[in-house]
Amino acid sequence: MDKLNIILNGKTVQGISGETILQLANRNGIKIPTLCHDKRLKPFSSCFVCVVEVVGKGTQPSCSTVITEGMQINTDNKKVYDARKMALDLLLSNHYADCVAPCKQACPAGVDVQGYISLIEKKQYKDAIALIKEDNPLPAICGRVCVRPCEAACRRNLLDEENPVGIDYLKRFAADQDLLHSEHYKPEVAEPTGKKVAIIGAGPGGLSAAYWLQQKGHQCDIFEANEHPGGWLRYGIPEYRLPNDLLDKEIETITELGSEIFTKQNFGENLSYKTIKKDYDVTILTIGSQRGTLLRAEGEEADGVFSGIDFLRNMEMTGQKYDFSGKTIVTVGGGNTAMDCCRTAMRCGAERSIIVYRRTEKEMPANPIEVHESKAEGIEYMLLTNPVKVNADEEGKVKSMTLIKMELGAPDASGRRRPVPIEGSEFELECDYILAAIGQKTEVNFMDDINANADEGKLEINRWGDIDADEKTLQTGIKSVFAAGDGVTGPATIIEAIAQAKTAVHSVNMFLRGEEPMPITKPFVSRKDNFKTQASEDYLGRYQKQMRHEMPVLPENDRTHFKEVELGYESEQVAVEETHRCLECGCTEFFDCDLQKLATEYHVEQEKFAGEFQERPIDFSHPYIELDNNKCILCSRCVRICKDVVGASALGLVDRGFDTHVAPAMGESLVETTCESCGLCISACPTGAITENAKFKPGPVKTDSVKAISPFGSIGESIQLEHKNGFVFRVNGAEGMINPLGNIDRYAKFAYNFINDSQRLKKPLIRRKGKLEEASWDEVQNYLREKLSFDKSTALFAGGRLTNEEIFALKTLSDQTEMIDYTGSFHLLHIGEGHVNASEMNMPFDQFSDVEHVLLLHPQINMDDATLGFMVNEAKTQSAAKIVLIT
Repeated sequence: MDKLNIILNGKTVQGISGETILQLANRNGIKIPTLCHDKRLKPFSSCFVCVVEVVGKGTQPSCSTVITEGMQINTDNKKVYDARKMALDLLLSNHYADCVAPCKQACPAGVDVQGYISLIEKKQYKDAIALIKEDNPLPAICGRVCVRPCEAACRRNLLDEENPVGIDYLKRFAADQDLLHSEHYKPEVAEPTGKKVAIIGAGPGGLSAAYWLQQKGHQCDIFEANEHPGGWLRYGIPEYRLPNDLLDKEIETITELGSEIFTKQNFGENLSYKTIKKDYDVTILTIGSQRGTLLRAEGEEADGVFSGIDFLRNMEMTGQKYDFSGKTIVTVGGGNTAMDCCRTAMRCGAERSIIVYRRTEKEMPANPIEVHESKAEGIEYMLLTNPVKVNADEEGKVKSMTLIKMELGAPDASGRRRPVPIEGSEFELECDYILAAIGQKTEVNFMDDINANADEGKLEINRWGDIDADEKTLQTGIKSVFAAGDGVTGPATIIEAIAQAKTAVHSVNMFLRGEEPMPITKPFVSRKDNFKTQASEDYLGRYQKQMRHEMPVLPENDRTHFKEVELGYESEQVAVEETHRCLECGCTEFFDCDLQKLATEYHVEQEKFAGEFQERPIDFSHPYIELDNNKCILCSRCVRICKDVVGASALGLVDRGFDTHVAPAMGESLVETTCESCGLCISACPTGAITENAKFKPGPVKTDSVKAISPFGSIGESIQLEHKNGFVFRVNGAEGMINPLGNIDRYAKFAYNFINDSQRLKKPLIRRKGKLEEASWDEVQNYLREKLSFDKSTALFAGGRLTNEEIFALKTLSDQTEMIDYTGSFHLLHIGEGHVNASEMNMPFDQFSDVEHVLLLHPQINMDDATLGFMVNEAKTQSAAKIVLIT
């Protein structure tokens, strides 16, 4: 073996004659990215992601460039980086696919909707909640009151006429199931770091920050000005939408991790920053934006005009509801607070409850479901109408409002058409109370206290009256003070406050480790919308219509109280059926996709080379294999492994130039080809263009791995079971003694159908009095010993078509029944000394590539022992070995 001197990244290393740059780099612990390379195949050099700089020759593909004496190689410099990035930019410019589903992209907190829907389908509620809480610690709350941007983005809207998947309902169902369980989900908490964090405000932002930071080992104490925690969740949302007992239960899942909540602690009044700074390493301001605004109209100071949030808060704080019996209540506004006000007014006995809104219903920011329920409860709507003046009687009490008609003009900064008054259209509306639900402001009464006691820096307020914090890290002008939620953004949504908390937690954790806070690195995400806007015709005919399971609610005539209106899905069956409506828009291979990981690492710009792109239908026709050419990068690994390793040649490259794509040979479907359903094409694909056509929702879901021996065939190949709490999502080949390249046969590859079958026998059974009953292995063996009697001359033979487990069971039976002879098998590797000796007398499978002749006493090795068949085929193709078949 000739040794060569190579200069690799400025260091002299020893190379081996005949090896490639990639092999040399790997031996020396240097990672070179690649997409088209597969150690089971000869180099192909199609992706050009593995390029390196060879001094004097420019950039070269490392997978196919053989080293020579004195070669100087640079694997990591700007020229190499730029070349790899360009290759990736070009590959992604034709990658018409969604890395993650639009619902997740639309969620401010980035909750993995497709993942948790997959887990709910399998009734794994605890796992679903664990996944949700990675990004949203308040799923039971958000499952009731979230504004649901995820559902607005759901592609099911294009198919079922604006009937998205019940994403929020499913989240609520899983959360309620988990909270009811005696062992609800509780994340692991790291060892204490000795660091302490003071969180000001026990609303959704503060609770979320405490949940995540406590898991990292930092002690979090939350200081809340009110008598009870929850912030706007408790004091701004009526109990008929969010019951207090449910709120308290979910808050307990925060405090059970070790956080403490101190109530009646008003920052800047009875709680000073001087005290906080002395005892805590970091302060996070999650104060919300809870000061209501009025109408900005003449006469708004009249008795009977309230801000909407003051109206809602007063009821919660006093525990007394207003008496609006026989009164007319007008709520001004079109958001969710307006919905809460008008619906609460009816529960307070109002004779008429009226919404006044200056735009149309289409422009209302309120959740459409809230609008629908308000109408069911008798709320009246005056749209395209705006208040001009509040009219009071002689005692200063409200008696009417002067309103003006509006029309929609050009769109404003929000994208909604601007309402314009219609001259001369004023009219008067008699009323008793007016609730202004048109906006909120941030209350910052602690500025003097915090700045007077800060050692360095200064807390500032921006031009909108909110806390000034770095947009990407949420660090304020005082380095140890961070801020998150509505107090930074102004009035927003619960899920946006939670998303802000996640950003603040990332920064605070870095700060507590002594690092400079940096923004969260976002992974690259390919989007179909980068190529074209999705339309109904893209989905009609491809998916079946399936109407949404609506939420059961209290009857309209039974809503004079504050009991929860939405009752939750009535059964698991309904929830599972709703999960089936998910179109699985995101890529199932997201967590394993090499292309996505490299695109993130090299900061790929998908639209850099925007232009024409190929859009092809997804092929679901094969029972096990799904082919999506929209994700294909033409690396040809699937084509080559099917030809060179399997020997089936069921796939090929069709057409030329820009139109080239992978397609089944000689037909429109893989089922019409010589495909052996082995699944090696799936194992070779680096992008998710070829995946498993599973009969369940595959995720993407992060799974746990268990290495095992295949229960199929008779050679004992190693496999990897990818599972989530026992449910097997996929089976992969694992590098083992029998299959060092990690190949796998078709039986093992698609074994999850068998393993997850609820009818599969998992424990021994004995039939007693005509009924099968569970038994121990000892009981079974005793039973067999009693029932079976053989002549002493009986011999037992186990054939090669039996699995290792079956052969071992027969051997055990032989021992238990005292048979004289048992004919051994080389399949029983490592079972007793005799079998070890027998196995060592057999030729190792990995030497097949060196043989000149293969004698097969086996007519269908490609079917019955496919992994062994792959080795035989490679011997035939690589070393021209002659195959002699005896049938």
